[in-house]
Amino acid sequence: MVLQVDIFKVFNPELEKIWRKFEKEAVTSPFQFYSWLSHWQNTIGEPLHSVQPQVVLVKEKGDLMAIFPLGIRESFGVSILEWLGGENSDYMGPLLSEEWAIMEENILPYWQHVLGKLDPFDVIHLKKQSEHIGTFLNPFVGLQSCSRNLLAYQASLSDSWKEFYEKSVKTKSRADSLRQRRRLTELGKIHFLVAEDKGMKKKILSKMIYQKSHRYRDTGVWDMLSVPEHKAFYEKLADIQDDHFNIHCAALFVGDIIVSTHVGIVDQDTFYYLMPSHEGGYWEKFSTGRLLLEHLMEWSIQNKLKVFDFTVGGEQYKKDWCDIETKLFETLGAFTTKGKIYTLAQRTIQSIKQRPWLGSQARKINVWLKNESKLIGR
Repeated sequence: MVLQVDIFKVFNPELEKIWRKFEKEAVTSPFQFYSWLSHWQNTIGEPLHSVQPQVVLVKEKGDLMAIFPLGIRESFGVSILEWLGGENSDYMGPLLSEEWAIMEENILPYWQHVLGKLDPFDVIHLKKQSEHIGTFLNPFVGLQSCSRNLLAYQASLSDSWKEFYEKSVKTKSRADSLRQRRRLTELGKIHFLVAEDKGMKKKILSKMIYQKSHRYRDTGVWDMLSVPEHKAFYEKLADIQDDHFNIHCAALFVGDIIVSTHVGIVDQDTFYYLMPSHEGGYWEKFSTGRLLLEHLMEWSIQNKLKVFDFTVGGEQYKKDWCDIETKLFETLGAFTTKGKIYTLAQRTIQSIKQRPWLGSQARKINVWLKNESKLIGR
């Protein structure tokens, strides 16, 4: 085979043209679309983390076989090779040609060839990688220093909302949702809205950020939306102009009040459930987040979608709805002494998180570290 590797270190018109054309026929997820990752790089990657793109184009006999959207980020003096997209992307990995099968057997020497073309780094840390990309085994899951560390959940949708709802949700929960709707109706008309224009999308995005930020602080979780760059990433999602990329913004109203919101992605036959939020305080007792979720799933069925993807996270409510469990993998390997120190620290953190009491302390330390790194611009 005649292998050619091209590295792009900037998002420029040449890369955009190649990438947009390839993603329309490639096997991938919307988190690897040009619109999503260039937007992330412009709002978070470069301004917050000084990420240096290392976008790899792998060609065989002149035919584009894969795009590896990688970048190098420096954190506390350690240079890390990772997927572009950071904490804002739920699935990470390559875009593969439908002809990728001819490359599978020789992926290790191909990858070694790619590594030799990249800028220097201390450690490789590839997160949130699905075991399969379409029908292909994810080539990065087969590499050394790769292990499973997360789960994601999906629900297979039927043709009938009534049938799906009664099959998936326990009678007691359905009765409680009905009771909550009756209580809310006494306060105002319940209205489910999917934004159809940029103005309404911006309104819902703004409300989501407000509600989500308050929720983070109320629960003691790191409020990433307090970081201006993360806030800008979500605020400007409505500005993305791409007919191939569909940001879905929805809200549940009681009268004129938005009591819950959701911002996600619709791609082909899949709904990606990403950023749900709801009003706290007085409205907390009405379970408005759950009611909006029911509307979103019903909307998905009405629009002939086949999969409702709850993405990363093992919350119980996801398990209650879902019939598919997806394993996610992490690649962690050192290339220098500094890289070895980084990998040791990461594995120690993962080990601590698996112990309930120590895990809660680790999460507090993690919140502190993120706040500190924000203050020093890393």
